Amino acid sequence: MSIQTLILLGANLSIFLTVATVGMGTAGADLVYVLGKPRQLARSLLAMNILGPVIAIAVCKTFPLHPAVKVALVTLSISPVNNLFLHDILPLVAAGRAAYAYGLFFASTVLSVVLTPLAVEVIELIFGGHIHVNPLAVAQVVVGTVLLPLGIGLAIGRRWPGSRRWIPSIQKVSMLVLVACGVVIIAAAWSVMASVVRRGTLTAVVVTALLGLAAGHLLGGPEEDGRTTLAYATVSRHPGVAIALASLTDQRLAPIGVLVAFLMSTLALVPYTLWRKRRRAAGPPTGVRPPARVEA
Repeated sequence: MSIQTLILLGANLSIFLTVATVGMGTAGADLVYVLGKPRQLARSLLAMNILGPVIAIAVCKTFPLHPAVKVALVTLSISPVNNLFLHDILPLVAAGRAAYAYGLFFASTVLSVVLTPLAVEVIELIFGGHIHVNPLAVAQVVVGTVLLPLGIGLAIGRRWPGSRRWIPSIQKVSMLVLVACGVVIIAAAWSVMASVVRRGTLTAVVVTALLGLAAGHLLGGPEEDGRTTLAYATVSRHPGVAIALASLTDQRLAPIGVLVAFLMSTLALVPYTLWRKRRRAAGPPTGVRPPARVEA
């Protein structure tokens, strides 16, 4: 078994474990919350599934990036929401506003089975030779690594509620596996890192993240918590899924590009996070209402 195969298996295992823990610890009503809000769902999909990829493509067309980085930015933009999104966003919103975050995660996961392969088809037309992916293979990756573990987690959480105490431990194992995969990828390709991270690469990644934050914030609705949640969801994409998708392309260095883009995007979130924390500390967000009355 090759190192590349082991890395891919490790990334898929990390995704499976983390998504399963989300299902184990989430109430079913929270997951379907946003599906009953068509206008809010439409704004969310516009930010995450249309503007996100459009921004990534525009940046790739503007900056002289390595093809592997282009694949990385695009695959991240069409990947489901990162499971760490929930961990990061919950401290930034009011206690009664978590349903929107869980709903976005669930909607992104379920709809990615259809939207991600469709996005690949559209992007192939734009990028031509840089991306060659079978849409069926993309759907299999999304179902096997996201939708299936979410369903298993929900079943375990409902059948054995006591299993939820293992969620923190499982999440730590998952993160360690993903970090180990990242270290191996970087170590194996350290000698070619300079060719991937060209002049302007880091700027391009940061610009992509900041524009994604702006799009989500503006489309998040009139409420502060909604803006924060959608801004994070637009940018917080799962690197494991992106690596799995990137491995299906003809760019062997694309996983390196995914790690670079993910790390820089995470750093770009820091100023926004600090700003939103200051807003929360200053007082209750204006317009906060119980989840049942959130604008549809």
